[in-house]
Amino acid sequence: MSPSKPRIAIVEDDADQLHSIEEFLLDSGYQAWGVGSAEAFYKKFMSDPVDVVLLDIGLPGDDGLSVAGLLKARPEVGVIILSARDALGDRLAGMRAGADRYLVKPVNLLELAANIDATASRLQPRGSVNAAAASSPAEAPVQAPHRTWSLALKDWVLSSPEGRSLPLTTHEFLFVQHLVQAQGQPVSKRDLSDKLFGARAQNGSERLNLLVTRLRKKATEALGEALPIKTLHQIGYAFTVSVRVGELA
Repeated sequence: MSPSKPRIAIVEDDADQLHSIEEFLLDSGYQAWGVGSAEAFYKKFMSDPVDVVLLDIGLPGDDGLSVAGLLKARPEVGVIILSARDALGDRLAGMRAGADRYLVKPVNLLELAANIDATASRLQPRGSVNAAAASSPAEAPVQAPHRTWSLALKDWVLSSPEGRSLPLTTHEFLFVQHLVQAQGQPVSKRDLSDKLFGARAQNGSERLNLLVTRLRKKATEALGEALPIKTLHQIGYAFTVSVRVGELA
């Protein structure tokens, strides 16, 4: 491992919990991203690999134990299960599936950070893993095709690459539109707050945080996956995938 902090992926279908953990990790100096399903994790992981995966068990589609089982063959990736299931049988199932550690929710975030660092310290460097083994379909997530999202300017609808639609409110649409216009570059929270609520609006930052939290949750429920919006601590937000903008969704 390098002396820098490990890169973290959070796989959690509760958008509020996901956002809370992601914000804490970013604030603590980790590089982190989060998704709401196993499918979204597989696709994201291929283009943005991590050192440690924080994994909920009760996910839509493939559950967390299935993800842990796939990652078991990758000694360069650590797995920490975060679950409300505290029975001994659940803990044993998690460890047998390949988890390095099993923490019961609610998790103290400082304790979580300590477990992340301890798990990362035993990992094999990514470069030492045999390339053929790492790319085997039986041992690694399958390479995902290029995914393009769509934003309908007339109807205020954001559509996932799978064709699922997310109707947006006025503020949600303006928020997404400003990120899309930035073409992957981060947009500061101050700029977003000023554009959405006005430069003189009170509690603009808090209102923006609440909007993003609700939008993430709404998107997970409607689309079955997390929005590709990255939180950059003390900087702002960025839309991390390509988006086709047009009149129709």
